[in-house]
Amino acid sequence: MRARLVSMALCALITFISASGQGVSREPSSIEITESRELMLQGNYEEAARRFNTISDKHPESPAGEFYGAVTLIWKSYVDAPKLDAGSRAFDAEIERLLAAAIKKAEALKARDTKSQADEIEALYYLGSSYAIRSRLNFYQNHAIPAARFARLSQDFFDALLKLDANYWDGYYASGGIYYRVGLLTDSPIGRAATAMLGAKSLPTGDRERGLNYLKTASEKGSITSVDAKLSLLEIYTFNENRFSDAATLARELQTKYPGNQTFARYLLKAQLGLKNRAEVQKTARQILALVKQGKPNFGAFMKAEAERALAEAGGR
Repeated sequence: MRARLVSMALCALITFISASGQGVSREPSSIEITESRELMLQGNYEEAARRFNTISDKHPESPAGEFYGAVTLIWKSYVDAPKLDAGSRAFDAEIERLLAAAIKKAEALKARDTKSQADEIEALYYLGSSYAIRSRLNFYQNHAIPAARFARLSQDFFDALLKLDANYWDGYYASGGIYYRVGLLTDSPIGRAATAMLGAKSLPTGDRERGLNYLKTASEKGSITSVDAKLSLLEIYTFNENRFSDAATLARELQTKYPGNQTFARYLLKAQLGLKNRAEVQKTARQILALVKQGKPNFGAFMKAEAERALAEAGGR
């Protein structure tokens, strides 16, 4: 009897250890992240946020859950935002909280004695990406010096990452955005004055052409950041480069793939208005109004007003 009890206890212990080992891993799978991001890109921000919270709970050592939770809030900030490329400031505090948690976890991963090169690259990716978002938040909050400092930190992390693996295509997205935007600023009279006052070494490096090339690389080859890079190119083509034809092509591609995402519909309208393509503006505006009438999430009164304004500008009714 005693032998039987000992045997049963050992079996139970082995089963417990085996079960504990299963389902507990340091890093989420690419499928977990991709599926959650697809919900976000389709405009289902609440469910995407819930999924990323679950990832944080399941993988407490990984920065992924908090980081992509912050990214989800950035996309959500574009809903009904008067300034399309900037978003609203409604979620800044929560984004900062999530980024702080992601940075802390990425720093712990980077400091781990037993880390592999893959761990090092992952840590650098999340550190560079988190500081890039911090930089952009501070820029739109009119905090220029922290924005510059965070952008420089981000560049340093991505430079280190790409030295380890130049084919880590997702590493080109946030880095490319910084190179382009800093290049845009330093090419201006105010930017040149700031560089002279503060010194080039204290500022991030600006290079518009390099930035565009990096963003194109991420948009074509990135496994996670492809759509984010395409959105950055959309912003640049629409607001900085007056490349409305390129913007319209990108926006149509994304709006077709993600019809539930109001941001792509708005950019398509902007690009078509820039091209002065009245027929296409009217067509897109009426599609948006149909979604508003259906009660599609994120297509409310604000999008109705946007579509009606574009329709009036294009001479429609």
